Amino acid sequence: MLLLLFVLLFGFSLVTWRLAVIQIKESPRLTALAAKKYQRHIALPAHRGAIKDFNGEYLAHDEDVNELHTDRTHLREIITVRQRLAAVRGVKALDLREQLGVTETLAAYHAHVAKVLATILPEPEAEIRKQITSEKPEIVLAKQVPEEEAKRWELLFKAEHIFGIYLRPAVARRFPAKDRLSLVLGDTDMVNKGRWGVEKLMDARLTGVAGEQFIERDKSGHELPAYRGLYVEPQHGSDVHLTIDMQLQDNVEAICERAWQASKARRVVIVVTEPTTGTVLAMAARPHRDESHPDVSTWTNHVIADPYEPGSIFKVVTLAAALDNHKVSPGERIDCGNMFYHDPVRNVKLSDDEALGMQTVKGVLVHSSNIGMYKISKRVGQDMMLEYASRFGFGAPTGIGLMGEKAGYMNTGKWSNTTYSRMPIGYEISVTPLQMCLAYGAIANGGVLMKPRLIDRICKSGGETEIIPAQPVWQVCTAKTAAALRDFLEGVVTEGTGSRAEVPNVRVGGKTGTTRRYDPVKKRYIDGSYLTSFVGMAPMENPKVVCLVMLDDPKADSPALVRGGRVAAPIFAEVVRETLDHLAIRHEQPLKVAAKGDAP
Repeated sequence: MLLLLFVLLFGFSLVTWRLAVIQIKESPRLTALAAKKYQRHIALPAHRGAIKDFNGEYLAHDEDVNELHTDRTHLREIITVRQRLAAVRGVKALDLREQLGVTETLAAYHAHVAKVLATILPEPEAEIRKQITSEKPEIVLAKQVPEEEAKRWELLFKAEHIFGIYLRPAVARRFPAKDRLSLVLGDTDMVNKGRWGVEKLMDARLTGVAGEQFIERDKSGHELPAYRGLYVEPQHGSDVHLTIDMQLQDNVEAICERAWQASKARRVVIVVTEPTTGTVLAMAARPHRDESHPDVSTWTNHVIADPYEPGSIFKVVTLAAALDNHKVSPGERIDCGNMFYHDPVRNVKLSDDEALGMQTVKGVLVHSSNIGMYKISKRVGQDMMLEYASRFGFGAPTGIGLMGEKAGYMNTGKWSNTTYSRMPIGYEISVTPLQMCLAYGAIANGGVLMKPRLIDRICKSGGETEIIPAQPVWQVCTAKTAAALRDFLEGVVTEGTGSRAEVPNVRVGGKTGTTRRYDPVKKRYIDGSYLTSFVGMAPMENPKVVCLVMLDDPKADSPALVRGGRVAAPIFAEVVRETLDHLAIRHEQPLKVAAKGDAP
């Protein structure tokens, strides 16, 4: 009896010691192993905020999808794998255990899984088998699986006794606008972060905060709801509304496309803004990103990333400097000569399209006299010209925030005699269409230059709405000078080179521009090749719209017909008419910024 007692005590002591080791010393390690085998941490993806137009049309949004992935631990769980393979073969698990060893069982089951997956995945069966037998803990087999298709796959996996292959929730970025405004919207990367465009610009506001959930599965792979752990609900990103209304944008795109096809130009650019707030109402360009026609598609946003020599539309900068500093008065008469002019001091030559003789300062702009503008610029000088060009926003990005924006070129060094005669009339300086549109917006806005406003409002997931305010940059010129320039620009349309820009029952003002195209390779201007433009505003009594139209190298029967007043002005009139009709029914936010300076 004593011997039996000692044996029992010794046995219970061993058991107690072993339990102590397992429950105390080995507990953390074994718990981690169990968690690794049966517990799963599921990331609950947060939806990236949608990008919408002014009226709420979806331009980019997230869609609920699924990912198909492997689970290395479950695919090698021999007990469950044997049960599943036995069910596939219609035998008992014990019988299968006697027939096949561990290695053979796993190989047979993996072959079955690969065969089933090959019916729904594009990869061949051999490649799928290689992936599910990989040493990696997890391999994603399929991304962006639609909800309906995911449901069908789950039914298939259940019917075929698939274990260790799972679907989990994910999101995919969709762009229902397709090629419309694509160079403005931008794109996202593989982890749904903005790469460029509005997606990059507003990434911090669009990005949400992912949630998480811990679940536990039994040895058969089924979730145990009673053992669900921490659950953190995802916080979705904010929706961003653009200032652009796609109804107007589509109309402007159609006009731009027709102009491109009819003129056979290298480029056509149209920009429409609201002068009092800097709001971008529409922007279109050809060529553009066109997936259906990759041969003519481009990744360059010509509105902000393709500077050009503006020509005569730049003359308002010269006049603003002269009027603001009392170098000339509006009624002063300037001798524009008899078509040709030679300055013996600087040894430069200029010419006009016709003999203009004596003209008022207004007449110099109305008839676009290069000779008269040069004589005015001589009173202004280099420093003042550069100062006012900078004030109007040239030589620096506009601040629209889109990647790829160019600042343009402005010669801030020592000027040659040629520069003195060319920059005042829009040569030897390069600008982007958006820069020029905003510069004319300053004239329409009483001399106040506005920062471009592309984002109208941000709607947070909680229901709050944040209106993005208009931002004035600075006072370019006095309100009195801006009023004089508006009068001059209206004269360009009513009695000068811009008569084809007239809109019935609307007072319109603007300026034509015709520039010889420069060949950067041969470093010379190309004979018979021009860049034409028209930029203006309407209605003149209270400008609501500023519009720029630019055509690069349009074709015509005669080079004499390729002029801004002939080619670009009619397109401007069509766009302005569409825009004013559209604004008549558009709800506007109270964002106007009052002009500073002397009242007209």
